[in-house]
Amino acid sequence: MKTAIALLLLGALANTAQAHGAPTETTIIPRSADSALPRIEAVGPKVMAKDILGASAPDVELGATPPIGSSRIIERTAIERAFAAANVPAPKKIPVAVRVSRKTRRLSSNDVSTAIRNALADMRLPRGATLANVRAAAAEVPADFKRVTVDLPVLPRRAGPTTAQATVTFLGEGDAPLQKTITPIELLLPAEAAFAEISRGAPITLIVRRGLVEVSITAVAATDSDIGAILPVTIKPSGRVMRARAIDKDHAVSVEDS
Repeated sequence: MKTAIALLLLGALANTAQAHGAPTETTIIPRSADSALPRIEAVGPKVMAKDILGASAPDVELGATPPIGSSRIIERTAIERAFAAANVPAPKKIPVAVRVSRKTRRLSSNDVSTAIRNALADMRLPRGATLANVRAAAAEVPADFKRVTVDLPVLPRRAGPTTAQATVTFLGEGDAPLQKTITPIELLLPAEAAFAEISRGAPITLIVRRGLVEVSITAVAATDSDIGAILPVTIKPSGRVMRARAIDKDHAVSVEDS
């Protein structure tokens, strides 16, 4: 009974505003009616009309999906404006308002650990490190989560166990980033990790790419560095210094625009 009265009150308020020429951009939602609003969980970064009006509704976008843990109210006037902007006739039956949140799923710590291990299995770990352990925590992620990528910080130049604070990015459809978290990754560094993979003064071939053109230039490493890191290289014989990413012990690719 209370719900019916609240919804009738909503309609009366909207009609009164229109009769007096008042803007109808925002529908007044009484506190007593807010709990009675239909609740919708949208999958993906955009709220679509289908999420609210059913699978037969036209493919009209209604704005961004709220972040995990929050929600927003989409009112009938906003839905009608979206249909008008898309030049699509609006359905006759549209709710006064709905509360929308993002659909999620809970990943256990084991689920997150497995996803991270799968990502690391496809990577060449820096400094010849081997994976010892992943200290993952459970996570609430969007329902359209597909996989993760892992970015490791620069590892210390020493042998033995070390813990890296890895940045884990959860990806959805089309590898769209959904959210990030920091996860401790335990690694074991071999004896050779105590030394630079590329020594200062070592000869290195600098590769400069400009569109479809690729040029190889003789250079030397200007500082101790490791494979995968960005280092300064000195071009011979001009002496010009450029920044480049080492792709192996003998080659580096310029990261400068000119």
